[in-house]
Amino acid sequence: MKILIADDHKIVRSGLKHILDLEFPDVVIGEATTCAELLNKVKAAQWDVVILDVALGAENGLSTLPKLKEACPKLPVIVLSMYGERQFVVRALADGASAYLTKEQAADAELFKAIRAVRAGRRYLGEALAEQLADHLAKDHEGKPHEALSSRELEVFLLLAAAKSVSEIAERLHLSVKTVSTYRTRILEKMSLESNAEVMQYAVRNGLVG
Repeated sequence: MKILIADDHKIVRSGLKHILDLEFPDVVIGEATTCAELLNKVKAAQWDVVILDVALGAENGLSTLPKLKEACPKLPVIVLSMYGERQFVVRALADGASAYLTKEQAADAELFKAIRAVRAGRRYLGEALAEQLADHLAKDHEGKPHEALSSRELEVFLLLAAAKSVSEIAERLHLSVKTVSTYRTRILEKMSLESNAEVMQYAVRNGLVG
């Protein structure tokens, strides 16, 4: 079995490689640290599973997911992320992910279950995320302004809604303050909002933050 790990943190890649080696003795592990490297590697060789982080340095893994699936439609992708918000889960599944696990949730056994499930052609969500997704689908979100945001804009939007400053967001996402400010301006324009306070109110009103 060949598994490609796309994550920009060396310690995360090393940790995943260690537990995968122990569980699957025949496994061959590949590594990618950027979206471009990920796309090049899936086009250059055959893989059985990709484990994809949402945050790949200054890039967003979810933005690359459609390109990845276009290049290799049958390649199962497990999204492994620090973000458990259902908007990320819904978007990842809609763009072709076979499984979604949060880094908090992804105990060794959970990850192994996900790998076996996607290799068998099934989708996989942990119990907590499955409940969130069911709750989301039970509500009518069609046509909401936040649905028009890109994956990266949604990421910035949710951090603004959590009362993070532009500089805090820049540090967390490994972006410049100027870039985050540009995203913020674009978000406000797309959603017809005028301030961070309105962002927070919108997020609370639409159940986007806990």
